[in-house]
Amino acid sequence: MPAFEDEALDLPMPKPSLEELAQSLQNEARSLQAVIPAAIVYGLSDLTHEELRTIEPVWNPLPAVAKHRILHSLNEASEAMFELNFREIALLCLEDASSLVRAASIDLLWIDESAVTMRALMKMAASDDDAAVRARALEHLGRFILLGEYGDVPADLAAEAQSLVYGIHSDPEEPVEIRRRSLEALANSSHPKVSGLIETAYADGNHELRIGAIYAMGRTCNSIWRAKLMDELESADGECVFEAIRACGQIQLKEAARRVGEFTLSDDQEIQMIAIWSLGEIGGRQAFDILGSLDEIVTDDDSRAAIDEALDKAGFSLSFASLGLETDDDP
Repeated sequence: MPAFEDEALDLPMPKPSLEELAQSLQNEARSLQAVIPAAIVYGLSDLTHEELRTIEPVWNPLPAVAKHRILHSLNEASEAMFELNFREIALLCLEDASSLVRAASIDLLWIDESAVTMRALMKMAASDDDAAVRARALEHLGRFILLGEYGDVPADLAAEAQSLVYGIHSDPEEPVEIRRRSLEALANSSHPKVSGLIETAYADGNHELRIGAIYAMGRTCNSIWRAKLMDELESADGECVFEAIRACGQIQLKEAARRVGEFTLSDDQEIQMIAIWSLGEIGGRQAFDILGSLDEIVTDDDSRAAIDEALDKAGFSLSFASLGLETDDDP
């Protein structure tokens, strides 16, 4: 259930004045309600730097729990309405004293691709005093490393980020969660040591590093991991299975379509949903047929929506293949 007034957001609404925004924020400091007023959502969107400076004296004294609740709601709103932009308030909160607020502000920058945000994430990944915040920063830094592969961030900055996460992962004194997230981030790159690092983490014996290695296999989009992923689909460990299903989709492993298809009937909704998504990514006739038959028996609205989206994706790959452009992996 959205933690913001979604019905109000569906309607055109003039941007509140700074005075109205300030009053709404002050009210939230004392509120026990989970729902955030639309005035705050619209008011904190598209703030100019000057407007942010004006609202800071009101925002900064808010209790951490209120800030966290607001930022979480802003994140939900930004996913529902892409035109909303909370960059200024999110950047401000990266420096907040509360680790919960800092982590929430990182999530709120999910759509931002600026060098300013990338550098901020690098700093937090390297030196934030809370391990959970560092892990969150590393997770989001991975998308910037991927952007670097496409040439969408400066090459020197991309190289700096790769060097940073490589160093973090290679440090045995770092917490396992941090080493895991740094490997997952680095796997978005063509760094020459990625494959070896994944192999080492997979064989390490630490469960969390193994999960991270399976996730990283998918991020490489490299079919060299097919045998390991097929093995992991038979694992008794639910986390390993989940990540293996996702990785099969990311590398479009067509030989996994039948086994992944079996997971679409799982009682575990997370497994079911990732299997549906993966079939859409895998594509090909077998994946398309499995999704089509599933569409006839599934009644849950969320699952049906996921199936429709996956069918569209798999259908596109079939159309692509009909032009004689199938890859060698296609059956």
